[in-house]
Amino acid sequence: MAGVNLEGIDVDWVQQQLEDFVAKTKPVNQSGDGVITTQTAPQCGREATIAMAETVRPILTRLYPEWQSENSRSSNDEFKAERDAARRLLARLANHVEVIARLGGADTSPRITASALHPLIWKAASAQWSTGHRHEAVLAASKAVNSLLQAKVGRRDVSESDLVKQAFTDQDPKPGKPRLRYPGISNEQTAESMRRGVMEFGGGCFAAIRNPVGHLPNDELELDEQVALERLCALSLFARWIDEAELVEAELPGGGGE
Repeated sequence: MAGVNLEGIDVDWVQQQLEDFVAKTKPVNQSGDGVITTQTAPQCGREATIAMAETVRPILTRLYPEWQSENSRSSNDEFKAERDAARRLLARLANHVEVIARLGGADTSPRITASALHPLIWKAASAQWSTGHRHEAVLAASKAVNSLLQAKVGRRDVSESDLVKQAFTDQDPKPGKPRLRYPGISNEQTAESMRRGVMEFGGGCFAAIRNPVGHLPNDELELDEQVALERLCALSLFARWIDEAELVEAELPGGGGE
C-alpha cells in the first residue's frame, strides 16, 4: 500500500465493502442427494454476489491493480479470486498506517494518474495492465502511438523510428510525404528546437521503449509498476506533441496547396 495513493479515498467505506463481501460470499458446498461435492456457491446467493462484485472489483482495480494476476480462480468457486484479493487488500489497509510510519511518513509529492495520460495511451494499455501484464501494456501503447503518427501524416508505408524521422525532418514536404511542424511558436529558433527535439524524443521512444518490449522476453526485461508507468508517461508526452503538431504538405504544381 505504500505505493498506492489513498488521497480522496474513503478508506472506512472501502473496508466495509470488502469485509461485507468476504463475509457474505463465504463458499457453501453444493451437495445433492446427500452427496458432498467439490462445487460451491456463495452463501448469500449468486445473484447477490454478482451485485456486490460490481462494487468490489472497481475497488480492487483502483487500490490493488495486480489482483487478477495474483489471485487464482477456481472452477469450483466462482468468486474465489475476488474474495482472496479482498482479504489481501483488507490486510494491507489495516497495516497501512504502521507501514507508512515505518517508511518515514506519507508521500505527499504530486502523482500522475494513468487514466489522465493521453487517452489513446491508457485505452491501449489498460486491458493488459488490469491483468498484471505491464510488459504487454507498454507494447500496446507503443503500437498505438505509431498508429497515431501514421494517421496524422496519412502514411502506412513506413512506421516507428523511420516514420518519426521522415515526419519531423527539416526537409521540405514532398508529394505523399508531409511534414510535422510547430508554426504556433513565434520564435523560429524555438520552433526549430521543438521540431528537432520531438524528432529525437519520438525516435528514442521507439528505440528504447517499443523495441525492447517487442523483442526481449518478459523475464529479461522486467517492468515493475513504476518503470512501466514512466514508459507510458513518455509515450503519452510524445502522443500529445504529435497532436499539437501541424501538418505541412507539398504544394501542388502551380503553387496551390492541397
